[in-house]
Formats: sequence, C-alpha cells, structure tokens
Amino acid sequence: MTPPRTRTATDTPLPDDDEDIKVGDDAKPAKKRAAVTPNSRKQLGRPERRRGRKPGPTRVMMNVRVLLETDDLVTEIGEETGMGPQDVTDVAIAHYAAYLRRTGKLPKVPKKQADQEEQTEAS
Repeated sequence: MTPPRTRTATDTPLPDDDEDIKVGDDAKPAKKRAAVTPNSRKQLGRPERRRGRKPGPTRVMMNVRVLLETDDLVTEIGEETGMGPQDVTDVAIAHYAAYLRRTGKLPKVPKKQADQEEQTEAS
C-alpha cells in the first residue's frame, strides 16, 4: 500500500474551504454577448448619420464570390457610369429579373407583391 502523498512548498495551493468554487445562490449565470449589428455605422468606425438625413433603403448582407472577369466588368461599368459596385449589382439583378419575367422563367408578379395581394383579398 502506498502512503498518502504530502504537500510540498512547490505544489500549487489548493482552495481553502471551497472559497473559489461558486455553488448555489452565489453562482452567477454566464453573461451573454450583446447582439452585434453587422451594418452599424458605429461598429464600422463611421460617424453617426447627420441629423435630418434620411436613411437609405433597407439592405441585407449577401456574401458571394464572383469570377475575376465579372469583377473587372463591375469596375469598368462603375468607372463609365460613376456608379458604385452596390448600385451596379442592384441594377444588374433587377435587369436580369425583368428578363426572366419576360421569358416566362419567373412569375410576372414578384412573390412579395403576390403574397400582399392575397392577404388584402382574404381580409
């Protein structure tokens, strides 16, 4: 039988009477991190919007990767028209959706508008 080990000065100290252990009423739940707004001006390091300035259209984040040739086209279009990449992309998607509607590959009425019309008819 092995004798019990005795503590030496080089051993790490043990907590006395469980004072470092939180149990019961003293235990605090872990704090949750606040929700982060990905497009907040403050988080992006930008100044607050000037007073009286209207907010722009509501946008959502969309991560896509494009081919190098497409990126070059967006740059070329932006330089010719003076539009930014966001505006070039918005116009291109709207133009493509109009083409798909003309060819019958997309419904004539956008889904959101159709849903709103159904709700007003049901009321």
